[in-house]
Order: sequence, then structure tokens, then C-alpha cells
Amino acid sequence: MPAVRRPSPLALVLDLTRRLAEEFDTVPIPMVTSSVKEAVAATKLFGDDVASSLRTIEQIAREDLIAVRAAAAEQAQVALAG
Repeated sequence: MPAVRRPSPLALVLDLTRRLAEEFDTVPIPMVTSSVKEAVAATKLFGDDVASSLRTIEQIAREDLIAVRAAAAEQAQVALAG
């Protein structure tokens, strides 16, 4: 019986980045990637490993991307009004 392999932390982060890029399709991919990297770095500051902190990483990145999307929408409104 073959052993069950768990996904590597890198694979988990890449999958999260892909999912967030699909969800936040109006945000440029480099910004999505940066948000996820910053969230990973934030959790590492507390000594947590990536695999056990994936929910926290997603929450931090998602909150950042929501703010970025809102700021972009606001800028678009200002540009249309100007």
C-alpha cells in the first residue's frame, strides 16, 4: 500500500495564489502574488509553518486584496467623474 503524500507548503501556497487570482480577476496577478507572499511572511513572524497557517494566510491575503480592489474601483469612479 503506497504512502499518502501530503502537498508541499509551496504547492499549497501556489494553489491559494491561483484561487485568489481567479477570484480577484480585476487585481493584477503580481499584486495577488505579493499579497500572498506578504501574508506568508506575516505568519512566519510568529513562528508558524505555512501548512498549519494556510487559513490565516488566506484571510490576510483576502483582506488585502479586498482593499486593493476597493481602491481601484474608487480610482475608476474618480477618473470617470473627472
